[in-house]
Amino acid sequence: MTEAKSLRLAGRIGQIQPSPTMAVMAEAMRLKAEGVDVVDFSAGQPDFPTPENIKLSGEKAIADNFTRYTPNAGMPELRQAVADRYREDYGLDFDSSNVIITSGGKHALLNLMLSLIDPGDEVVIPTPYWGTFAEQVRLAGGEPVFVATSEDDGFRMTAEVIAPAITARTRILLLNFPANPTGAVIGDEEIRALGDLIVDRGALFLWDDTYARLMFEPAPAAAFQYVQQKLGERFVIAGTASKAYAMTGWRIGWAMGSEAIIKACGSLQSQMTSNASSISQKAALTAVKADQAPLAEMIAEYRWRASRLRESLLEIPNLRCGMPGGGFYLFPNVSHYLRPGETTTELASELLDDVRVAVVPGTAFGCDGHLRVSFACSRELIEEGARRVKRFFAARANS
Repeated sequence: MTEAKSLRLAGRIGQIQPSPTMAVMAEAMRLKAEGVDVVDFSAGQPDFPTPENIKLSGEKAIADNFTRYTPNAGMPELRQAVADRYREDYGLDFDSSNVIITSGGKHALLNLMLSLIDPGDEVVIPTPYWGTFAEQVRLAGGEPVFVATSEDDGFRMTAEVIAPAITARTRILLLNFPANPTGAVIGDEEIRALGDLIVDRGALFLWDDTYARLMFEPAPAAAFQYVQQKLGERFVIAGTASKAYAMTGWRIGWAMGSEAIIKACGSLQSQMTSNASSISQKAALTAVKADQAPLAEMIAEYRWRASRLRESLLEIPNLRCGMPGGGFYLFPNVSHYLRPGETTTELASELLDDVRVAVVPGTAFGCDGHLRVSFACSRELIEEGARRVKRFFAARANS
């Protein structure tokens, strides 16, 4: 009998690191499904429900049998509405031809990476960073170049910090702000300086604006306009409906850039997913066209939660934690409590086992010694979770 040959997977699969964030969330969900009382500070999604007007649009799409293919790049009216949203919010000059609708923000990023990166190209990524950035760069054949930001400087992504990493091979400067996991933002002068830094380098300025509509202070719109005018077709955006509109499960995102870039993304998308969900597109159309005032209530609640949870964590001796500029994460430094040779992955596992609080270890973001703590949960859970975390570190200090 001939021995069966072992299955061979493509080499690129072995290069991919599974998402630690999703792994922690899955474990927390598993425990909760078993009836375990877990405070989930790992969530990377809003705890707010999708607004009623958005849900009703999805329901109407089903009732109206709007369940067939749309154009590959998305409904024309949604593409135009997204362009109009950015014009109204930031004064940016995009038209419908500069927008492609995707199946979530990750899909938008992957479309851009595969359209813009050749083997050997470098993508500069400030750290701490969201792990998907590096994995997608590698999938596209590029090389991620990590630039460490300073906790003492609020993890700010400045031209001074990033300049040494810019080389002749730099293809993209990838900036995510407000940042996951730190909540760090970039000010007006810093954004302009970053645009100036690469204007003569031929590199693209890619803004992942996932949390942009959850900034605690007004966005520096004039600086974005400056960069777009300065860089022209080399200014690119990857966006999503997920966070601002509490639509994570609807899977709607978008990429924005020159017509050439968007056409390239469309060619890829036509051979991968084709159009995003027709039903979700109808819901997203309502989201981006409707009155944006309700966002202010969400932002105010996130700001309160950030302040309250940070205040509680700072009661733990020798723990440091800055105030984020947006989003829904804190990134406290717990290095004082690490035992010799221990990583925050092991500490986070013990935190879940001992006091049933789920967080994401800083190792997932290229920054050991920290934990990502999400405050996308109720005020009651924030108070309870903070009590448990303080109890855990008090026990550690005495062990």
